[in-house]
Amino acid sequence: MEIIKKIMNKTNLLWIGILLCLVMCQNKELSQEQKNAINKLTEDIQFAPDFSLPALNDSTYTLSELRGKVVIINFWATWCGPCRLEIPDFNELYTKHKEDGLEILGISISDQKKALKNFTKSYRVDYPLLFDSPRNMDKITRKYGGVYAVPTSYIIGRKGDIIASYPGAIIKGQYMYSDFIEKINIALKEKI
Repeated sequence: MEIIKKIMNKTNLLWIGILLCLVMCQNKELSQEQKNAINKLTEDIQFAPDFSLPALNDSTYTLSELRGKVVIINFWATWCGPCRLEIPDFNELYTKHKEDGLEILGISISDQKKALKNFTKSYRVDYPLLFDSPRNMDKITRKYGGVYAVPTSYIIGRKGDIIASYPGAIIKGQYMYSDFIEKINIALKEKI
């Protein structure tokens, strides 16, 4: 199925390229039909890939069901030192903006439920922790372009669009943190 999606995405991009080439070669404006075709091919290009994952609290989170909220997806692992450093700042952010429509999903790329439960005995985590089998986690991280290092975080807007991605730890006092907070604040103010 993933291969078919990749082929379809490449096919869609090829069609977009052909349409643009035809328009440029003719040196005319796009017709409404051409504009509609381009819009149809590119309408979901910025949307975050959907997933459903079990949570430590025995519930299931589906990203598409969180539309209307600003979602931070944080790919992490319990063995990752920089991931652990982010948790207090994420806890603070979650507590401050939860009522404004912010959701943080900590997605462990390698830990199962037992390891996460043991981890939460030592580390307070206020937001949902999600997990799944290595095979399913691999599928999800591939949908996000491959998560080659942890932590890696994404800000998803209220409409389900990917606003920004951040490879590496997001920690107060670093340049990336102020950019991260600014983008979250802008996204929280957005109305649907």
